[in-house]
Amino acid sequence: MNKPLVCIASTCFFLVGCQSLSLTDIPQIDKAQVNNTVSDNNIIEEAAPKYQEFIHKGDTSPIRSIVDVKGNTIDLSNGKKRKLVILFATWCSDSNRALKALNQSALLKDPTVEIIAIAREETNEEVIKWRDEHNINVPLATDVDRSIYKQFAVGGIPRLITIGKDNKVIEMNLAEGEDQLKLIKW
Repeated sequence: MNKPLVCIASTCFFLVGCQSLSLTDIPQIDKAQVNNTVSDNNIIEEAAPKYQEFIHKGDTSPIRSIVDVKGNTIDLSNGKKRKLVILFATWCSDSNRALKALNQSALLKDPTVEIIAIAREETNEEVIKWRDEHNINVPLATDVDRSIYKQFAVGGIPRLITIGKDNKVIEMNLAEGEDQLKLIKW
């Protein structure tokens, strides 16, 4: 028997896992963000994503290129490779788990995939220090002022974004918890 999911909105501010938000980051919830489904004569309300998202499947990636922490320009509009963009923070345990898993994944050596992990609100120096302490080989860049991140979502890290050769978003997932690399879909 399906049980209805009840959605409750409140004015409480809270910190969950690796999510840090300012009061200006919290979106207003409206009825357009809730889908109604009929099952066993019950109306089930399915909540919208945990955080407001601005990029969806089929959208063109807003990132054309980015400079990594080594000073190299990475062309993300290149039509020859698929792309995996990871939005993360070095202080986040979920982000650390995802990047350590990716670091040991065959995906890192796949010549058909361009990978870049972008640390939000951190400097190159902080990210390089973290990279060296954790032996991370994933290409890294920074988003010091959150200008890249805010094009994708209001909150929530790590985010795994797969982008096709045509520079269209295939999937964006909030990758909290275990087995995060299983969320990567091409």
